[in-house]
Amino acid sequence: MAMQISARHNYSASPDRILAMMADELWLTEVARRAGAAEWAASVDSAGSHMRAALPAPARAQRFTGSTMEIDLTISWNPLADDGTSNGRITVVTPGMPASMGGTAHLVSESGLSIVDYLADFVITVPLLGRTLEQAAAPYVRRVIDIQQSVGNDYLAGRIIG
Repeated sequence: MAMQISARHNYSASPDRILAMMADELWLTEVARRAGAAEWAASVDSAGSHMRAALPAPARAQRFTGSTMEIDLTISWNPLADDGTSNGRITVVTPGMPASMGGTAHLVSESGLSIVDYLADFVITVPLLGRTLEQAAAPYVRRVIDIQQSVGNDYLAGRIIG
């Protein structure tokens, strides 16, 4: 059974600026850098935003992963609706590892803010240990997700230069 991960990010910008930010390689690159990635590659195409990164593995996972673990992140958004909302899909794959995450994102404008709500299922498929490993890794996964908020704030304030 998968563990549910949720997060809410609030940005002082319009929804169209948020979608543009999340489709900018500069934003993706800074997210990878602040997450401590040893190496990364970011790209954007018609299917969405993609980031492949080698991130430091959580201490409790290193016996399975080594010191780093590779992740492939894809974020894809539907076009902005007339009411300023958009729905997206997030997929995280860990090549060669029995862990993945998939879920949705919902963008809405409220009281001058753009709010992004994430809801995803995080699963580690290791017999007998999967649930324990998910619980151990969940704070790490949330931290990486929340890095997007701080990077987004700096990006929108013009503090990230390419």
